[in-house]
Amino acid sequence: MGSGKARWKLSFHRSPSSSPSSSFSAEAPPEFLCPISRSLMADPVIVPSGDTFERRCIEACSALDFTPPTLSSCSSPSTPLLLIPNVALKNAILTWCDRSGLPRPAPPSAEAARAIVRRLMPPAPAAPDDPSPPPPPVALREGLKAPIGPDTPPPISVRTRRVNPNPRFSPPSSSASSSSYPSSSSFPSSEMAAGAAEETLTQETPTKAREAPEASPTASCDRLEEEILTQLKDSEPSEQEAAMASLRQATRESRERRLALCTPRLLAALRPMLLSRYAGVQVNAAAALVNLSLEAPNKVRIVRSGAVPPLVDVLKGGHPEARDHAAGALFSLALEEENRAAIGVLGAIEPLIQLFTRAPSSFSSSSSDAHRARRDAGTALYHLSVASTNQSKMARTPGAVKALLALATAPNSDAAALRRLALMVAGNLAGCADGRAALMDAGAVAALVGLMRDAAGTPEEEYCVAALYGMSKGSLRFRGAARAAGAEAVLMRVAEDSGGGRAGVRRQMARRTLRAMRGEDDDAAAAAAAAFGTEFDDDGSIVSEGLVSFRRRHQRDFGTGGGGGGGGSNTTEF
Repeated sequence: MGSGKARWKLSFHRSPSSSPSSSFSAEAPPEFLCPISRSLMADPVIVPSGDTFERRCIEACSALDFTPPTLSSCSSPSTPLLLIPNVALKNAILTWCDRSGLPRPAPPSAEAARAIVRRLMPPAPAAPDDPSPPPPPVALREGLKAPIGPDTPPPISVRTRRVNPNPRFSPPSSSASSSSYPSSSSFPSSEMAAGAAEETLTQETPTKAREAPEASPTASCDRLEEEILTQLKDSEPSEQEAAMASLRQATRESRERRLALCTPRLLAALRPMLLSRYAGVQVNAAAALVNLSLEAPNKVRIVRSGAVPPLVDVLKGGHPEARDHAAGALFSLALEEENRAAIGVLGAIEPLIQLFTRAPSSFSSSSSDAHRARRDAGTALYHLSVASTNQSKMARTPGAVKALLALATAPNSDAAALRRLALMVAGNLAGCADGRAALMDAGAVAALVGLMRDAAGTPEEEYCVAALYGMSKGSLRFRGAARAAGAEAVLMRVAEDSGGGRAGVRRQMARRTLRAMRGEDDDAAAAAAAAFGTEFDDDGSIVSEGLVSFRRRHQRDFGTGGGGGGGGSNTTEF
C-alpha cells in the first residue's frame, strides 16, 4: 500500500476564470489590443493623431464626450472627425488568430462599448442645489465634437459586408502612424490588398443618396462594369491588362462615365491591379484611377475605398509610368480638404517628397514626363501641407526640409515652377513649431535671405517673405539667425515697397518680421491678429492666415484651387 507508484492526475475541466477572450487577449501582441477595452480589435480605426482604437470604443468616447487617456494630444482641436479603417492591422490580427487556432474577435456592441468607456470615466460630482445643468465635459481633441448616437453610421468609411457570414473590411489601411500602439506601420500596405479581389462590397450607408452621381449609371456602364469584373477573374495578365485598358479608355470619355464607373466593386478591383507586377496592368490601373479622381464627388470615395496605400506602394517601387500616374492621382485626391489628413496618415508624404526632390537625371522617362510627375508630387505636397496634421509629419521626415530647400535654391532655370512649389511648402511648414525648428536646423533663414537678394519683385520673393514671417513667430533663435544672414536689408526693401495689390501683403509680413527681429513682436501681437485674422502664436499655414494672394497665384501658376472639394480640370486625363 505504501509502496504504490505515484500517478499523474489529469483534469480536463477548464478553470472558469480562463475565458477564451481573456486568455488570447493576454497573449496577443500589444499593438493588437484596443487601448480602451484592452482586448483584440475587430474593427481597428486610426484617428488623425495616429492612435488606433476599436471603432465602437472611440465612437462611444465621442458619444459620452470622454477623451481616452491614451489619446495623443498633438493635433488641433479643430481637426475634423476622421476614422480611417486600418485594414492592414485587421488582417494581421485575423492571421494571428487563425495561426494560433483562436476565434476571430467580434466587435463589441454599442451598449458594451459605452459600458467600457463609462468605467474609465471619473465619477460624476454630486448634484449641487443649483438646478442649472452642469457644463458639458471636454470633448475629444481629434474633432469628435458632435455626439454620435447608437444608430449613427461610421463617419469616414462606407460600411461593407460580404456574401459569406465571415465579415471583413476593405476600407483604407495605414502605412504611417505616430501611434503609441503601432498601426499599419508594422505591416506593409500590400498586405491589405491581398484579399481585396475576393471581397464583394455592398454599400449601405445612409449618405449614399447624397453622394450618388447626378446621373444614374447607364446600361452601357453597367455592362462595362460587369465585363471588366469578369475579365479580372481571369488570372491571365493579358486579360487583366485588357480590362484595365477598357476602364482607362471609358473614364476618358465623359464626366458622366467617370461618375457612373466610380463604384465600390470597381474600386475594390482596382486596388490589387495597382500592385500587379505586370507593367501594362499597373500602368493602366493607375491611369484609370487618375481619370476617376478628376470628378469632385469621386475624390472622397476613392480614398475611403482604400486606394491610397496601393498608390503609395506604386510611388515607392512601381513601374516608372505608373509611378508618374500615382503622383497625379494623389495630387488630384489632395485637392479635397477632407482627404488630406487621411492621405498623410496613410504614408504618402515621404515618397511624394522623394519624387518631388529627385534629380531629373535619375528618371528613365522623358524630361517632360519627369517634370510633370515632379510637379504633381509637389502640388500634392502643397495641398497636404495646408492641413495642420501633416505639417509635423513633413517636418519630421528625415531629410525632407533640406531637400526642399535645395530644390528651392536650385539654379536650374527650367525648374522655376518646382522652386516656387518648394518655397510654398516651406512657407506652410513654418506654420507649426516642428516645421520652424526643422527649417532653422536646415539653414533656411540664410538660404531664403540669399534667394531674396536675387529675386526682387518675383513670386519667389513673396514666398520667401512668407516663410521668414512664419519662422519669426515667437522664436529667439530666429532673431540671431536673421541678423547673421543680413535679413534686415532685404526685408527693409520689401517693407518700403509702395506698390499695391500683393505688395501690400508682402509689406505687412516684412514689417512684422522686422519687428520680431528687433524684439518688438510681443507688443505688436494684437495688431498682427487684427491684420492677419489669427492669433499671433497660432500654428497655421500661408492660406489659413488669410494671405489670399498666395492661393490666387498658385491657382494661376498650377491650374488648381486652394480649397477643398476642388474638381474639374485639376490634372490631365490619361
